[in-house]
Amino acid sequence: MKKIRNFLHNLALKQKRSVVITTASVLVAVTGVTAVYAVNKSDAANTADNKSTNTQASSNPVVAVVGEDNFSIAGNNVSNNSWPGVIISPSNLQIQPEREGAIVEWSVRVGEQVRAGQVLGKLSRPPQTLDVVMAFSEKYGELLEARTDVVALRAYTKKRISQLKELRKDTENSNKKKTNLIELKTPVNNADLLSGIAAEKENARVVLYESLVKTFPIAYGQADVPTSPELIDNFSLRTAIGSKDQNLRDGFNALIRNVLTDLADINKVPEKSAMIYFDNAIKLANASTVDGTVLTAANISTFKMNLISSQMLFVGMLSKIKVMELEIADIGRTSIDTSAEIDAMISEVKKDLAMAEGKTVAMEATYNTVKAASTGNYPMVAPKSGIISSIMKRPGEFVGPGMPVAVVTTEGSDDILVRMRIPSNIQKPKVGESLSIVRPGFKTDIQQAKLVGVGISLDETGSYVADAVFTESIKWAIGASVRVLAPVNQTVFIKPSSVFINEEGSPAVWAVSEADRIFAKKVTLGRTLGNSLEVYTGLVNGDRYITNPKSDIRENMFLVDITVVSPESNDAESDDSEDHSNM
Repeated sequence: MKKIRNFLHNLALKQKRSVVITTASVLVAVTGVTAVYAVNKSDAANTADNKSTNTQASSNPVVAVVGEDNFSIAGNNVSNNSWPGVIISPSNLQIQPEREGAIVEWSVRVGEQVRAGQVLGKLSRPPQTLDVVMAFSEKYGELLEARTDVVALRAYTKKRISQLKELRKDTENSNKKKTNLIELKTPVNNADLLSGIAAEKENARVVLYESLVKTFPIAYGQADVPTSPELIDNFSLRTAIGSKDQNLRDGFNALIRNVLTDLADINKVPEKSAMIYFDNAIKLANASTVDGTVLTAANISTFKMNLISSQMLFVGMLSKIKVMELEIADIGRTSIDTSAEIDAMISEVKKDLAMAEGKTVAMEATYNTVKAASTGNYPMVAPKSGIISSIMKRPGEFVGPGMPVAVVTTEGSDDILVRMRIPSNIQKPKVGESLSIVRPGFKTDIQQAKLVGVGISLDETGSYVADAVFTESIKWAIGASVRVLAPVNQTVFIKPSSVFINEEGSPAVWAVSEADRIFAKKVTLGRTLGNSLEVYTGLVNGDRYITNPKSDIRENMFLVDITVVSPESNDAESDDSEDHSNM
């Protein structure tokens, strides 16, 4: 019995321990679930906070620096712009037959030296179709018409030139007669012949001298005029002459000296000294007084009237001389202009004849070409001297009109060009800019070239055709395809979220000065490439600008006056968010 009681007692103890252990396990499990729930709830809250923070940071203004962000397109770490191109050579001339046919033979081999006009090979004779016969007949008819026109034009040109030369001769004779009518020959002392102008000049000198002859007896009381200008200093004016104006009296002898000096030169009309003399002599008469003996009122009046009459006569002669000189000059100019016009007409007639003769020669060549092509094998000739660098078609192969069949490389030039097509939706590079040229499959072999020309109109692909020359000699194959990389500094790239439209309706960004002041800067935008926006003008590498600008940003604000998130903090918060979400 005792053993049975011990067994039951032990069993009871074991059941109690089992209940305690089970209870403890349940408590631990409940606690763990609660803890896990609390942790997960905390993580979810943190993740939500981080997302809210990141959303807020991404919409906040950020100061960025032009050129520091990597906007490169995948696979192109040199430039965001590249264009297709091909290597060409201005010294490579393609042989392109004008009509279709089969290659009959080649008379030359690759590497052979040829001269201009040399026959390189022949095409087969075309079938005598109606089109060929009509083309041959048409060229022949045009040639006959051109020949007839040239014959008629030669006869007309000869006659017209003769008429124009006769017209020039008649014009020159007519102008000469007009000049002779003005330059009338007048006998002087029955010896010399003076022209009408010279006669008028001599008459003017006579009028002036006669005025001196009339003036001296009254003004100086002397009957003769001094024979030499220096002798006038030995003469004195009468006391009553010009007594009212001593300055006139004191300077009158000097005036007479100037007139006598000019009269001593027989080739000169003393226009200036004579006009001064007449003006002052009349003033002198007005300033004179009656002396009661020689100078009476009548004498002074006669003295003044003689001076005025001589002055008017002298002035009239001077005017007539001027008119005659201008008329002769005008006749000379007219004669020169008329002769020039006639010479120009003669040159024009000769040019028309030369052009007609040249056209006939060209039509002769065209006719002979058509004739040879229609009645026999078509010869393919070298356009210039050089070396046969390539033969593309073998005898028996059919070729169409304009199809290249061979290449002649001219001598004395090994220059090659890069001909490229620049898309029309980008900013065209400027002539003189440096470009990088690379061949597909040779990424490390980058050569530099300088842009020498850009087309102004679009080709059939909607691109601008441009040419560039290599800065150093290269040995790339003619016809090789290349990629042209645009200059890296040609444009800059910014984030699209930084652009706003200003009051003028133009795109702009909020730039940041060195003093941390904010100001609006207009920009010229290009293409949108991925997450970047191309800027042609307005910004350069190193400029600071604000992305995600708020509407409350104003001109001249300080950077500290707005809420700005740096790019580094933005990235750090984004990284933290990703770490929490992965836990």
